[in-house]
Amino acid sequence: MVLEALDKIREAEEAVEKKRQAIKKEIDSYEQEKNAVFQKRQQESQVKIAHLLHEIEEQKTEQLQKEKSLLISDAQKQNQDFREKYEKNKEVVIDHVIERVKNIYGSQ
Repeated sequence: MVLEALDKIREAEEAVEKKRQAIKKEIDSYEQEKNAVFQKRQQESQVKIAHLLHEIEEQKTEQLQKEKSLLISDAQKQNQDFREKYEKNKEVVIDHVIERVKNIYGSQ
C-alpha cells in the first residue's frame, strides 16, 4: 500500500513535470511570437519615421529653395535699382565734379 502510494505520488509528480514542461514550451512559443510581432512593429515604425523625416527634409529643402529664390530676386531688383539710380545721377555727379575742379583749379 505504501508502495502504491509512492507510485501514485511519483506518477503525479511526473504528470506535473510533463504539464510544467508543456506549459513552459507554450509560454516560450507565445513569447517568441510576441517578440516577432514586436520586432515587426518596431521595424514598421522605424520605416514610417524614416519616411516622415524624409518628407520633412524635402519640405524644408523646398522652403529654403523658395526663400533663396526670393532673396536672389530681391537682390537682383536692388541691384537694378542701384544701376538705374547710378545711371540717372552719373551725369549730374560728373558735372558737379567738373564744376568743383574748375572752381578749385580754375581760380589759380
